[in-house]
Amino acid sequence: MAGEWELTEGTADGVALPSAGATLRLADGQAGGVSFCNRFSGSYSLDGDAITFEGLGGTEMGCDPDVMAAESAFLGGLGGVDTVARDGEALLLTGEGVRLRFTPVAAVPASALEGTRWALDTLTEGQDGSATASSTVGEPAVLLLDPDGTAEASTGCRSITGRWLVEDGALVVDDLLVGGEDCPPDVTAQDQHVVAVLESGPAMEIREDRLTLTAPDGRGLSYRDAG
Repeated sequence: MAGEWELTEGTADGVALPSAGATLRLADGQAGGVSFCNRFSGSYSLDGDAITFEGLGGTEMGCDPDVMAAESAFLGGLGGVDTVARDGEALLLTGEGVRLRFTPVAAVPASALEGTRWALDTLTEGQDGSATASSTVGEPAVLLLDPDGTAEASTGCRSITGRWLVEDGALVVDDLLVGGEDCPPDVTAQDQHVVAVLESGPAMEIREDRLTLTAPDGRGLSYRDAG
């Protein structure tokens, strides 16, 4: 059951859900994915064919009303699921008034750390089940680690340069310099978050086309391969 799944058919509380745009990732008691508009995370417990999702929460990006309605129904449906079954290769989650059918997501080759233009889309705080996530604000925030050891990044309002290397699974950015003027008030917290994580020697993980950096204090940055 562990792995990455995409919703192909579903109803929740009488609402028919779109057949594309939602995913579910299950691994070691932790759940997450995309809920049509935002990214979500939480935990799950499994006992035979009984399954329970708890602590579901996500980023707070706004989308069209129809998409937000589908997102609300999807997350509410996950919260009401109590049974899991396999239907061939598909995963079927059901509960009172809820039926969600998922198929496996095709594997995506892992992006290369260096030379990839990484675009920041999620900031996290806290650890494991207590983690919270938020969407980015301001200008696009990116990270580029050149093969020659040069690091270039942005926070949404300021630029960052430095030298990078990977040491014991951590990304170490030396000679980090932050340029530019003070950030607008609505971007200041994100700016400080990005700088703090990059300065901390964060643990690094690449999973398919996503790069996650996690500081020792639990703060994190989640990037996607911008192509």
